[in-house]
Amino acid sequence: MAYDTSVVTRFDDETKALSGDYWLEPMRDGSPMLIRELAARDRERDFVFFKELGSGTPHFRFLASFSECEGTHDQLMDVSLPNRMAYIALAYEGTELKEIGMARYGAFEGDAHCEFAVAVSEKWRRKGVASALMQHLMDTAKRQGFQKISSMDASNNRPMDGLAISLGFDCRNNDEHGLKIFHEYELR
Repeated sequence: MAYDTSVVTRFDDETKALSGDYWLEPMRDGSPMLIRELAARDRERDFVFFKELGSGTPHFRFLASFSECEGTHDQLMDVSLPNRMAYIALAYEGTELKEIGMARYGAFEGDAHCEFAVAVSEKWRRKGVASALMQHLMDTAKRQGFQKISSMDASNNRPMDGLAISLGFDCRNNDEHGLKIFHEYELR
């Protein structure tokens, strides 16, 4: 969907100083969202997004307990290709530009496989935000030479399972670490 000048101009402050990739895309309802690389200037915005996910959601999305939220957030802000990348989705709520979703991958030095996580604010779910974020993340992982991208998720995380299936991931149960579903995609 092409946007007129007023919509594109509305995102100018967010895009004019960027050195990385960004995309202006419609959500399923036609609302515009900006997807771009996470930047240092996003620290406060991303921390608010992370905290607003709710008390159980970080565990649900990242299979971890974040009692020390700021320390964990410091790690998540560390983005350096090729081993780590994060994209955020931004949209306007009235006059305020808010982070509505994020997707990131990480890998150890020299790995051909990266792991990902994706999260979308409750209000913005089922609008194609996660799918768009994941597509850009997968494209970047492939360009960076990764052969596989995967995640291990709680077995009752139905939205993640649905997203993975819709994107063509192979999904299988993994009971080695409790009731989990392993999602894997070959990037070749």
